[in-house]
Amino acid sequence: MKQPLTTYRATGLANGLVFLFKYDLNGILRAFQIEEGEMSDKQMFWLYSENFPAKESLMREKWMKLPNYKKVFKVDRSPADISFDAFWNLYDKKVKKEHSQKAWNKLSEENKIKCFMQLPHYDAYLQRSREAKAHLVTWLNQKRYNDEY
Repeated sequence: MKQPLTTYRATGLANGLVFLFKYDLNGILRAFQIEEGEMSDKQMFWLYSENFPAKESLMREKWMKLPNYKKVFKVDRSPADISFDAFWNLYDKKVKKEHSQKAWNKLSEENKIKCFMQLPHYDAYLQRSREAKAHLVTWLNQKRYNDEY
């Protein structure tokens, strides 16, 4: 199952390097890519040290705030897609879409994120228990995203 990722694009202001860092909803780095350019040995040594933002908090607190990072990189953030459509596409039982969307729209952002994070656990539970999957509107209205699977 593909969880939504927050993407940070760090563009080197002097050297043309472009890095992509993708974090899950827990703020853990799930993907790193050198999008453009080639790093020198010195740049590799610098990046693959305590400067490497393995957690999203390091990206926000260091790379986006500290002056010595800001003068080297321009960092753009693309938030994770936590829309109804993104969740609907992950939820394998596609019935009662309109009712599900109404229930989704009533959720706080925190609970929407919780839904994304709990869905893989719910699916694994269903595999183990052989129970039928609830309609999404039922899962949302009964706050099943708070269950411990």
